[in-house]
Amino acid sequence: MLGQRIITAIVLLSALLLIVFFTNALIFSLVLTLVTLMGAWEWSRLADIRSIFGRSLYCFAFLIICALVYISLDDSILLVLTISVLFWLLAFFLICTYPRYNNYWKKLSILSLMGFLVLIPCWIVMLHLRTQDDFAFNFLSLIVLVAAADVGAYFSGRKFGKNKLAVLVSPNKTWEGVLGGLAASFLIAIIIFVLKSFLQDEPISGFLLVILPLLVSSFSVVGDLFESMLKRVKGLKDSGNILPGHGGILDRIDGIVSTAPIYMLLLIYLN
Repeated sequence: MLGQRIITAIVLLSALLLIVFFTNALIFSLVLTLVTLMGAWEWSRLADIRSIFGRSLYCFAFLIICALVYISLDDSILLVLTISVLFWLLAFFLICTYPRYNNYWKKLSILSLMGFLVLIPCWIVMLHLRTQDDFAFNFLSLIVLVAAADVGAYFSGRKFGKNKLAVLVSPNKTWEGVLGGLAASFLIAIIIFVLKSFLQDEPISGFLLVILPLLVSSFSVVGDLFESMLKRVKGLKDSGNILPGHGGILDRIDGIVSTAPIYMLLLIYLN
């Protein structure tokens, strides 16, 4: 299982680097939209939309909303990011109080709306990053920080995990795993900031060096737990099976979708 996960991760990393460094903005946008649409297809299953027609209709509505948001992107990006961060704070509350408020949010209409709030802000962030001169650096920094939090949590939890983090939501996750993910994020953040200081001749912001990995690792955990909570409510092990050893698209990007909005806000306000 671990070997399969590693092989899939290597393939995904290779594809990611190819898309970042060897495609233009149009190809990047099309690939990003396709991946996001695949995530929407999986989300329709979590929302308990069972028919192929219903799931297709959900994805079509998703594309329409994406287009409307994109048209007003310059004027609305801060609003979209703020709403997204508030949503993830609400998600954190639902995780902490699970299963007390399940009956309020597990309805098809609410879950369908949640899919828009989860996926569209991340899609917007990636498109916005692509327009910037330092796109590759900022984009890969986000991916690497989230991956470090995920990998650090996985191995630290397996080695040292004793104290359960959210036993009702995800029994295997531990506080030791969270701390391992945070430590890995801080280590990667130091490397990223040193590289940025060296390559771009910019001073290292001590505040950003501390706050960035802290928020990235925290929001990554929230995204992971939120998807776990949805799958538990729906009785699902994975969101899909397209990625061997990893499950579905949502299983692989759950930490990114929750982290991208706060990451973008930090870049806007603190850089």
